[in-house]
Amino acid sequence: MRKTKDGRRLHSVEFKVAAIERVEKGERPSVVARQLKISEALLSRWRRRFRKSGPAGLGEIGRPMRGKPEAKRDSKKRVAELERLVGRQQLAIDFLEQALRRVGVSSRKKSGNGETGSSK
Repeated sequence: MRKTKDGRRLHSVEFKVAAIERVEKGERPSVVARQLKISEALLSRWRRRFRKSGPAGLGEIGRPMRGKPEAKRDSKKRVAELERLVGRQQLAIDFLEQALRRVGVSSRKKSGNGETGSSK
């Protein structure tokens, strides 16, 4: 067992799984928690996470990720997809601005002497 800088204990995934297995085999959660010097609420939380996500839900540090573990991977894909979309839209905007400039130049009134019209 390690400790964080602020003194909290960090339990390994193996430690958590072993505690959960003891309860699953029939030992009372209060007894297991007391022997391992953890709270019964913490043991209960580990069991819920284990049932929901397996050992991956019992990360050693930090809070569990909300949603599915692949959510982070999916969000990266979504960001890449949106960046491509923004790129395509920027190309369309550039094209339309350029076309508008061309139409604006050619639609200016010409004076009778062959010169192009004023932009004012």
